[in-house]
Amino acid sequence: MIHIVVVDDEADTHLLYKLKFKKFFADLGGVKLVSFLSALDCLNYLRVADTKVDLIMSDINMPEMDGFELLQEVRKSNTTLPFYVVSAYESSEFRNRAEQLGAQRFLSKPVDFHALGEALKSDLNLSL
Repeated sequence: MIHIVVVDDEADTHLLYKLKFKKFFADLGGVKLVSFLSALDCLNYLRVADTKVDLIMSDINMPEMDGFELLQEVRKSNTTLPFYVVSAYESSEFRNRAEQLGAQRFLSKPVDFHALGEALKSDLNLSL
């Protein structure tokens, strides 16, 4: 089972990922999708998670702590965990910053789920 954490302050986004990922991972033993509305809640979860997290997907613009700050905090304790930055704002500045901070991918909203599936296959070494 693949364990993915989604962080986005828009609740609708969580449902969309749940529906898309459930279908995508059906042949791989399913997906454990854990969603948070804030980066701080995500960090608290990562501290106590009882299973290995395979991927974090985080929006950039969120209250309290943005996705870039979350990425920096995650990288302090885990330099190899795949981390995707997702943003409604396609800009070379955001893309470059995500790359410099160690994100594997920068995805623009609305997310192209076909392209996301290909990225997941590659980054998580999935064979479908």
